[in-house]
Amino acid sequence: MSRDTLKKMRTELCDVVKYSLEINGETYNMNDLIGKNIKIEWKGKVICNCGEEKKKFFRSGFCYNCYWTLPEASQSIFKPELCTAHLNIEERDLEWEKKFQLAPHYVYLANSSGIKVGITRKSQGVVRWMDQGASQAILLAEVPNRRYSGDIEVSLKGFVDDITNWRKMLSGVPQSVDLVKLKEQLSEHVPEEFKQYILADNTVTEIRYPVNKYPSKIKNLKLEKNPVIEGELFGIKGQYLILDDNRVFNIRSHEGFVADFFYNDIPKQGLLF
Repeated sequence: MSRDTLKKMRTELCDVVKYSLEINGETYNMNDLIGKNIKIEWKGKVICNCGEEKKKFFRSGFCYNCYWTLPEASQSIFKPELCTAHLNIEERDLEWEKKFQLAPHYVYLANSSGIKVGITRKSQGVVRWMDQGASQAILLAEVPNRRYSGDIEVSLKGFVDDITNWRKMLSGVPQSVDLVKLKEQLSEHVPEEFKQYILADNTVTEIRYPVNKYPSKIKNLKLEKNPVIEGELFGIKGQYLILDDNRVFNIRSHEGFVADFFYNDIPKQGLLF
């Protein structure tokens, strides 16, 4: 992806999540910009992972050809319970699918907009939780491949959500939940053949975000409709920039957009958590 395209912010788990944005050869410590005026200006084009320049993406950050041909955009990416690499069955590119699917995955419980069950590659770990704006998280199971994680997730979807309500997540800090007790309860509903993968580790990760003020009535910004987005940065949660006037901007959903980034000093307020 081009160095002048937007990419998801890097995160570091500290007392408060530390965010950094890399664009146009510069790295910005986004936490330091809270209370300042920022500006993102789209140049009217996007660049797909294949390197081709487009005026817009077809779907999910892919151009038309990539969406229908690349293994990165196959159905099993969105529905891991459809993975077949462990059976040596190709979906689009068996070699790539084996590398991606036949790797350790976590099944976890997170508290972001309420309790949800999710999966992530073991190498992602806590990054996934920070990207989703979770305030609490606990590992439920570690499995040897992506398919098994999808099977466990499906078995628990009838009891907890499997998606994050991003509007609710951005409305404030959720009420604390006893994730250890919830893990114990939900583990009973894991299919018998997967119970061996349930983790004994009951460590609960608590996550705080750098936010001065949460929006009261969210206005979601998109560069296709607003090619120039600017205003005071009130905070960051998940991959969302929280701006003045109840506006929010999702950096990750705009990966590949060719843009410029600016900021100006304005009076800064103390952080509230």
